[in-house]
Amino acid sequence: MGKVQGLKCPKCARSYPVEIKEPRCAECHATLEVEVDLSGLKREGPDLFLRREDRSIWRWREFLSIEKEEAIVTLGEGGTPLLPAGRLRQEVRGADLYLKNDTLLPTGSLKDRSNAVGISRAVEEGQDVVAVASTGNAASSVAAYAARAGLQSVVFVPEATAPEKVVQAASYGARIVRVQADYDGTAHLYGQALKSFGWYNCLSSNPFRNEGKKSYAYEIWTDLDGQVPDWVIHPTAGGTGPAACWKGFNELYRLGWIDRLPRIVVVQAAACAPIVESFQAGRDEILPVEPRQTIAESIRVGGPSTMAWRALQAARDSGGMAVALSEVEIERSQSLLARKAGIFAEPAGAISLGAAIRLAQDGLIHPGHVVVAVITGHGLKQPPSDLTLPIAIPPDLTSLGKALQVS
Repeated sequence: MGKVQGLKCPKCARSYPVEIKEPRCAECHATLEVEVDLSGLKREGPDLFLRREDRSIWRWREFLSIEKEEAIVTLGEGGTPLLPAGRLRQEVRGADLYLKNDTLLPTGSLKDRSNAVGISRAVEEGQDVVAVASTGNAASSVAAYAARAGLQSVVFVPEATAPEKVVQAASYGARIVRVQADYDGTAHLYGQALKSFGWYNCLSSNPFRNEGKKSYAYEIWTDLDGQVPDWVIHPTAGGTGPAACWKGFNELYRLGWIDRLPRIVVVQAAACAPIVESFQAGRDEILPVEPRQTIAESIRVGGPSTMAWRALQAARDSGGMAVALSEVEIERSQSLLARKAGIFAEPAGAISLGAAIRLAQDGLIHPGHVVVAVITGHGLKQPPSDLTLPIAIPPDLTSLGKALQVS
C-alpha cells in the first residue's frame, strides 16, 4: 500500500503532518498535496504493476494515499478503454488520436477515480458522514462510494442541476440539498455547513481524494505500451484532473520509467473559462469569472478551487495549452464523438475532442502526434433537451417504407 510521508505545500514546499485539520498552507493558502514514498518502487520496477491482474486504479495502490488495504472502497473504477479514434483522424489532421473513455466508470464520470480514494481515506480515518458540493457528477459518485462503504452522504447541488444526476445521487441514498444558487453560491453554503457539522469533505480541498486522478497517467502509459503521448487533453472546472494527471506522469519520470513528459491541455467552455483566461493573460493566479449559460454544465464553475492554479501550472510547465470552446464547438464535439467513435458523452465530457480539433487547425497538433483526449462523463447524465423521437408506425412494410422514405 501507499506510504504517506506527510503533506506539502506545492507553492512554498513547506511540510505539514498528515493530521492537520485544515489542509491548506498557512503561508500560501494553497491546498496541500500528499507526499507518498515511492523510493521502494525504483527497486521493484514497473513489472510489479504490469504483472497484476487487477485493472482498477488499485493496481497502482503503492502510488495512492491509502495505507490500510482493508480500508479500500472500490466499485471497480479505473482501467477504462483507451480507444484509437480512426474515423476522427481527419478531424485532427492525421494525428494518432486516442479516446480515454471514462464514461464507463461505475457512476459514469471521472469523479469515481477521486472518490474511490477519498472515501477510502474516510474509512481509514473512521468517519461516519461524507459530503460534497457538486454540479452533479461528484454528487452521484460520492453517494455511490458512501453507500458501498456503509457511510452516510450529504450532497449539495445547484437547483438547475440536471435531474438525471440528482436522481442518480438520490438512488444511492444520499441526503440531497438543492440550493437556489449557481455552483459558487452552493459551494459557499456547503463550506459553512462543513464548519458547522464537521462532515468529511470530498471536494478538491481534500488532498487525499485528489490523488485518485493520478491513475490517468499510469493507465495511459500502460495502454500505449510504455509510450508517452505528445498531448493529454482534459476537460476541467476546478483543475484537479489535469493537475493530478501531470503529477502522475512526473512520478513515472522521477522513477526513470519514462524519459519524457506529455504536454497537458486544459479545456473549458468559453462561457465559463477562468483557468483559460488566466493562461492567456499570463497570470499566475486564477481570477473568478461570472459564469454564463453553457450546455457544458458540469464544468460551469466561475470561482474554481485552489487546485485550479495547479492545472494552470501543469499546462505551462508541460509546454501545453489552455483552450476555451464555443457552444457550437461543444455541440459539434459531442455529435462527432457519438457518430464517429460510438461514445455518448455529456457536453462537458466531449470537449476534449473539440480542443484536439482546434489545436490541429491552429497547427499545434501535427500528423503523427500521439494525442489522448479524456472523455469524462456519460451522455445519459445530461441527455439533449431538444431530442425528438420519431413517430411510431403501424407494424407493416408499407408504413416502414414511408417512414424510411424507401420506394
